[in-house]
Amino acid sequence: MDRPVEPLPRPSLLRPAPEIARALLGAHLRWNRPGDVPLLLRIVETEAYTGDDPASHSHRGPTRANAAMFGPPGHAYVHINYGIHHCLNVATGREGVGEAVLLRALEPVPWAGDVRSAWSGPGRLGRSLGIRKETHDHAPLLDPALEFVLVPGPPVPDDAVAATARVGISRGLDRPWRFVDRRSPMAGRP
Repeated sequence: MDRPVEPLPRPSLLRPAPEIARALLGAHLRWNRPGDVPLLLRIVETEAYTGDDPASHSHRGPTRANAAMFGPPGHAYVHINYGIHHCLNVATGREGVGEAVLLRALEPVPWAGDVRSAWSGPGRLGRSLGIRKETHDHAPLLDPALEFVLVPGPPVPDDAVAATARVGISRGLDRPWRFVDRRSPMAGRP
C-alpha cells in the first residue's frame, strides 16, 4: 500500500452531486495515518445534497458553517450532527453552487472481519477517522500527500446498487439520493 497514489481527477467531481454520489461507490478513501501504515477504505454508502434541496445545509445560501459546501470541488465539508457527530462530506459541482456528497459507510480493504460499528453510519465513520470540523473542514481530498485522499477503485455494477430515500431527514424525501452497495455488509440496508 506504500506505492504512489493517484487521486480522483478533479473534473470527475464537477457533475451534479447525485451523479457523483452514485459514482463514488467503489472509490476509496485513503487515510494516511500519521506514524502508521495508510488505511484504504472502500466507499459503500453515500448521500447527495444540492443547493435546491430543502434537506441540504446549502439550501438557504452560504454561511460560515456551510462555506466548504460551496467549493472548490474535492474539498471536505464537515458538518456537526446533533452537536456531537462530525460528518465527512465531499464538496462537488462547480465552485459557488453548494453541493456535497455525505460519506455514510466505508469498508476496510482488505476486509478485516466484523468492524461494522466503526465504519457504518456517518457519525461513527467520522469518529473512527478522527474527523473534526475545526481541523478537516475545507481540507483538500485530492492531494496524496495529505491525511485523506480520494482515489479510484473498481466501480460498483448497477445491479448491486440500491438508490433510496436519504436517512434522518424530514424534507426532500422524494429524492432517491442515497446510494448503497448492496453487496457490502458495512452499508446500511436499503
